Amino acid sequence: MPRPAKSRAGLGDTIRQFSTPKTVRKTAFIPARAEDNSPTPERMAKPDFETVGGKRIKLNTVNALHMAGDIDGDAVNAARWWICDYVFANHGYLDILVDVLPSDYVKGDVHTFAISRGNAAERIGMIRDRLGLCAHVRLEMMLARELSFSAMGAALYPALGKALQRGKVSAQCALIVAQLPAAYADTRREIRQAIERNALQKNLVPASAY
Repeated sequence: MPRPAKSRAGLGDTIRQFSTPKTVRKTAFIPARAEDNSPTPERMAKPDFETVGGKRIKLNTVNALHMAGDIDGDAVNAARWWICDYVFANHGYLDILVDVLPSDYVKGDVHTFAISRGNAAERIGMIRDRLGLCAHVRLEMMLARELSFSAMGAALYPALGKALQRGKVSAQCALIVAQLPAAYADTRREIRQAIERNALQKNLVPASAY
């Protein structure tokens, strides 16, 4: 036969009687100090920083030329094409994917990767031949090494004053980048014509030659 349940009456009084009261301490909320993500003095001393208005800031040279009205949007896009080709050709990586891949996308392999990298190197070489070695060196300094105009001027024209160094290099870079859209258009057209000629020659070769 089950035992009757014991009454819980007075249990609360017993708990209150033997419980030790706790002291509640109120602490003022002090917000955490925002983390300082600004560049260190050593970083700001690097040649890709420049003194503007008494402050050391990292400049995007292409954007600076665009904002000054020295180059247009087509030149800015061509500069992006050049640095993508340069990095892919020399270092083997490329990060320009901004859209979702199509459903019929076929992943490449080591062979297609090597071909694509070779094509990028070919475009860089053809543009270097079109614009000249001096233009190529300045594109490397400006886009690949991300040097400021002041750092470029000090390296290229050490005998000149700082203001003259910067102005000379800035004008040269504006002229070079402004020529990139036409250089890319001519390069692509030349590559396309070469592919068409090769395809035509293959079709003209007699079957006995294979």
